[in-house]
Amino acid sequence: PHDIKFIDGEANTIDWKPNPKDQSNNMGARKYGACCAEMDIWEANSMASAFTPHTCSTEKLFRCSDPVECGDNDSGNRYDGVCDKDGCDINPYRMGNIDFYGRGDQYAVNTLKPMVVVTQFLTHDGTD
Repeated sequence: PHDIKFIDGEANTIDWKPNPKDQSNNMGARKYGACCAEMDIWEANSMASAFTPHTCSTEKLFRCSDPVECGDNDSGNRYDGVCDKDGCDINPYRMGNIDFYGRGDQYAVNTLKPMVVVTQFLTHDGTD
């Protein structure tokens, strides 16, 4: 996306064009875009949940200026960029586990009840 304000610690201010739909003038497009791999750890509501990796063909943060390598939506290049913008989500229901997550006691995770979510990133050597 070209709306990233800082890329790798550098201000991204060249060719700033405000988004006319943004009344606070906080959003807009710039010369450079930035892409990197992303993991949506939990996307959910009371009826469905998924986690979604968005992989890239680059190994680290990638600064781009070309609409194709950036995968710009406005230029029709969404699926031509270095990253998978849609991702490949894993949804228990779609994977065949129809009683895993939902509203009611028939589900292993009953979204009508309070729940605690713990996210851990474990390392090989036990460090943070």
